[in-house]
Amino acid sequence: MRARSKLLLVTLATALGCTDAPMPSSSDEGSTGIGGIFTVSNNSGDDGGSSSSSGADESTTGVVNSLNCDKIDFVFVIDNSSSMADEQQYLVDAVPGFVDAMQTALPTVKSFRVGVVDTDTYPGLGTEATPLDGCPEGSDCSGCDYQLGGFLSKPASAADAGSSCAFATGESFMEGSSATFADEFACAAIVGTDGNPVEQQAGALLGAVDPANSSEGSCNAGFMRDDALLVFLMISDEEDDNTDAPPPQGGSAGEPMEWYESIIAAKNGRTGNVVALGLIGGSPRFPDCTALSANGKGAEQTSRLQKFFYAFDNHFEGSVCATGYDAFFNDALEKVAQGCMNFIP
Repeated sequence: MRARSKLLLVTLATALGCTDAPMPSSSDEGSTGIGGIFTVSNNSGDDGGSSSSSGADESTTGVVNSLNCDKIDFVFVIDNSSSMADEQQYLVDAVPGFVDAMQTALPTVKSFRVGVVDTDTYPGLGTEATPLDGCPEGSDCSGCDYQLGGFLSKPASAADAGSSCAFATGESFMEGSSATFADEFACAAIVGTDGNPVEQQAGALLGAVDPANSSEGSCNAGFMRDDALLVFLMISDEEDDNTDAPPPQGGSAGEPMEWYESIIAAKNGRTGNVVALGLIGGSPRFPDCTALSANGKGAEQTSRLQKFFYAFDNHFEGSVCATGYDAFFNDALEKVAQGCMNFIP
């Protein structure tokens, strides 16, 4: 994780013009001061004495002063269809290092809340003919696992109602600075591959950030904060298309610009307070993403999802078909940093 974070920080330092700031080595446990690209090491045990310099101090001060956020609310929307097993594992492998790098690269940010949702209402239920059928007789579908946009705090979504990912927060969401975050995210983000045939990627996101769903007693109680930068990542190998059969149940209600407007409204109309990230399909934009096949390889074209992402001032998309997502998150870190700089408290 430390090595991956170091690579991410080198890229961000270059993008922000902060290459004067020294990077911590893997053995630099005794360094003091601000971490990552903002580090001015005072470890007198290093060869050549202190690595602090006036040039590093100037570049450090300039960047730190430009960061305007001290909280981040991060929502992961994870497709739980049958073709997503590899993609979920790639996400689990990459995200802890990414969050670790964000904490180091953005020293003003003291809280990274992380919530996970899947892309349907009734995991494992429904058929192609009746995808939105209600709760089967004898089952308890009252839990948040069965609410579109409700955060998931159990392994494999709602497969075992008695299980728990045991988040250190005691809430339905995680804290990225927790010592157990990597294990917690690995538990929650493997949402399984037995999802409902109807994919509602945008609907799940809208439910997750709906202020009403963060109110006391609701599924995501306490998550959304007015004074936090909202970052979301949507990962799916399918389009969100409400014209897919059986109409009108084929996808999320509404159109891409309506989805965008709902997200901005949840942030009190401040367009710069949202960072939109996507791991989606679409060829030739992503040459490695051929058409989605019966064996789960490739991905669907995602014109509607792309239109949704493009509406945001600060957005970045990568190929869901990539073998591993470290490179994607390497670039995404710069976008999160830009979001923090543009944030309006």
